[in-house]
Amino acid sequence: MSHMLELIFLGYCVLCAILLWIRHRRDRREWFMRLMLVICLPGAGWLLPQFWPKWLYGKNSKADSELLDVYGEHNLYNVKLTRIYQLPEAEKEMNIVPLEEALIVNDYLTRRRVIIDLLKQNTMEYIGVLQQAVRNEDTETSHYAVSAIMEIKRKLTLSMQELSVKYEEDAMNPHLLLAYADVLKAYMGSGFIDERTLTKHKHTYANVLKRLIEVEPERESAYLEKMDTDLELGDYASAEQTGRLYLERFPGQEEAYLALMKLYFTIRSYAQLQATLEALKRSPIRLSHRALALLRFWS
Repeated sequence: MSHMLELIFLGYCVLCAILLWIRHRRDRREWFMRLMLVICLPGAGWLLPQFWPKWLYGKNSKADSELLDVYGEHNLYNVKLTRIYQLPEAEKEMNIVPLEEALIVNDYLTRRRVIIDLLKQNTMEYIGVLQQAVRNEDTETSHYAVSAIMEIKRKLTLSMQELSVKYEEDAMNPHLLLAYADVLKAYMGSGFIDERTLTKHKHTYANVLKRLIEVEPERESAYLEKMDTDLELGDYASAEQTGRLYLERFPGQEEAYLALMKLYFTIRSYAQLQATLEALKRSPIRLSHRALALLRFWS
């Protein structure tokens, strides 16, 4: 009786192997994994979702069509199931495997998949990745990235035009000023902007930040952005004026001292740099590791 059961089980294994081979002969790993399922769970293994017929899933959506193009028909349902089970971990996975590395070490299909996924998200957050993808040797990946960046620029241009009109009408609205500054900064960082246009927008950005400081003097980040922009434009007098105003309004912030030190180093004013350094030493501020390192260096 025991020998008979062994023969039946062996026949079952052979039959399963043949049936699965017919369906998954192009992917031996997939064939082996499914075979292990049906062997370890005789009979019941065939009832798992991986073995359900296509009509149970309904017609493919647009997203499924994109997956089909990338992964192929034989892996489509596995990809869908993987997404269902791993959806809560998506953000975690994005952090574990940097997108920049995916564009370098993975195959072309994965690179294209990365760009397609970015297009479905807030692409402004990944503008740096898109700019890197433009130089990718895979022409299709590069094409996707260029298309994404051009679409970002189109939307930002429309937003800038709209906000520019509103800015002229109500230049004292802090919410409008902040929105306009954010859009200008995003546009300048989108890439593919000639130097003349970039310089023009930097001047506008500096003026908007100046007005924002006047209207909302407690917004600390505006001082730093204004000083950095002034330095890029070579407007050192304006940068120093903003820096001193920053230090006056935020005497308990180390960044106010460090920003002025950066300015004085840039213009080679070592006497003023040392004076600011000494003022920082005398202040009751509890310095960060970065500030301590800079203080030791200049001391």
